[in-house]
Amino acid sequence: MNPLVALDDALAALRARVARLTRRFDARPQRERVVLLVALAALAFWLADTLWLTPAFQRSRAASVQLAGARGELDTLRADLARLQSLGAEQERALKADIDQMRQRVAAGAAALRAYEDTLIGADHMVELLEQMLPRDGRLKLRELRTLPRSDLLAAGRTSGPAAAASAAAAEPAGAGALSVYRHGVELTLEGGYADLLAYLESLEQSPKRVLWGGLAMKVEQHPKVVLTLRLHTLSLDRGWLEI
Repeated sequence: MNPLVALDDALAALRARVARLTRRFDARPQRERVVLLVALAALAFWLADTLWLTPAFQRSRAASVQLAGARGELDTLRADLARLQSLGAEQERALKADIDQMRQRVAAGAAALRAYEDTLIGADHMVELLEQMLPRDGRLKLRELRTLPRSDLLAAGRTSGPAAAASAAAAEPAGAGALSVYRHGVELTLEGGYADLLAYLESLEQSPKRVLWGGLAMKVEQHPKVVLTLRLHTLSLDRGWLEI
């Protein structure tokens, strides 16, 4: 059978059925027709509410709840971010203040060391001073004069650990190297009379340029000859030192 013909037949049957229902509906009393229309409208509303309105409302309400929760989480995240940013800025300011104070202390310490260094005999003039202060009449004889190993007094503090090294590096002014204080020393052995050796020590003590005493040993080899071994030091910010 031709599909178009079958479709036409189906439509014709549907129209005939609708016509019969319409005639039957029109044949009923007006009150019944009103009741049927109200019932059909109620049925249509119930179907629409069940199949579309209620599910749509539920989905909308769930979406609203999720949106409110997301907004609350976003507000919390924004508040946390603002707090962290404020805390980070405060910590950065405190760190910069600490670094500035450390730099000031380092600069003040360096100035104090240079001032103290000016009161000491220079490392490059120590041997010359010791020789010049020996009596010219031969009452004292210089048996031996040797330099002692140079040492950096601040090296131990800089190598005590990564944290100390990082703090020292942070405290140094830009472009400056690590601050070092070097101890230079000599050891001399003199031979002579006790009074002459004592006078030599007093002359060293009264010298305008000071030396630091590191050790002293005295022994009598054969009276009246006395042997004196003396260690003297000076401090300097310069590493250079003349080896004998």
